[in-house]
Amino acid sequence: MLHTKYFTALLLAIGLLRFGSAIEPLTMIGIGAAAGAGWFKFDSLKKHTYCRFNECCMAPYLKNDIDGLSRKLKQNLFGQHIVQNTLINALRGHLANIESSRKPLVMCFDGTTGTGKNYVADFIISSLYEKGMASNYVYKYSSDFWIINSPHEVTSKLITTVKKAINACPYSLFVFDETQKMPKRALDSLVSLLDHHSSSSEFDYTKSIFIFLSNSAGVQIAQRLKSLIDSGRFRDDTTLVDFERITEVAVYNMLGALEHSDLISSHVIDHYIPFLPLEERHAKQCIQKEFEMYCPGRMTKENINQVSRLAITLDDSGMFQNNGCKRISKKVEAMCYS
Repeated sequence: MLHTKYFTALLLAIGLLRFGSAIEPLTMIGIGAAAGAGWFKFDSLKKHTYCRFNECCMAPYLKNDIDGLSRKLKQNLFGQHIVQNTLINALRGHLANIESSRKPLVMCFDGTTGTGKNYVADFIISSLYEKGMASNYVYKYSSDFWIINSPHEVTSKLITTVKKAINACPYSLFVFDETQKMPKRALDSLVSLLDHHSSSSEFDYTKSIFIFLSNSAGVQIAQRLKSLIDSGRFRDDTTLVDFERITEVAVYNMLGALEHSDLISSHVIDHYIPFLPLEERHAKQCIQKEFEMYCPGRMTKENINQVSRLAITLDDSGMFQNNGCKRISKKVEAMCYS
């Protein structure tokens, strides 16, 4: 009996004939036969045939450009030294040991609105996957997923979707946005998939990445930072140790999908990454970046200060912003055409 991969390889070759003159039919059939005879490795055949025209779970579609991600964060993310250090080390460690990994990488990003959580998640996606958000291996859930489905449907669809995704590519990425708006313990069904040795003969979750975005601990993070600064610490000297525990406790006790969640009590979340509240100086860095992008000729000190007055409001402490860099881009766009 001929090996199953012979038929698969031959089907790959013949199936690619639909791309016309890109590859000669006889050449493709010959490659298929060669693969069946053992002259080529199956993965190599797939890479040079099917994967030339379709996204596959391999390089170059999985690019894992952590150095590029580090550069993007340094150039575009302001006031978040803890995020940059913790995230890069976490991703680099996971990817360096991914073939021997015992569990997926699970992270929780938490902080007030406009501090960069989605911004960073998008940078991660574009740095790990050649097709970015258009990749078949990237899944992003918002609170709408819970609104349009009943709790039972949510659990069923979530598990089915994750299993299907992992079956297609073990190196998939899952982002859950606005977890504070999701029903209490809505994500508990994922616990068994995120724990150590979370693989079976059919599914291997250990190579994937899960990221949960939340605003739940934003107030506590801001209060902690102000307390440290008032005590004489410099903002840039604070570390993950100063915030991780209070972030974990706040997320566990605040309303949302992670409230009293098994994801927290089972300790499957590897890193609670705090996004610190931004100060006015950080917002002005955001404003400058937007001017550089849209109309560098209009980037004057006067225009930067004007956008700052329009877009920035401070909290009761007078130290931190209420909305981060969220409203800045449209204010700058408008000024570019004023």
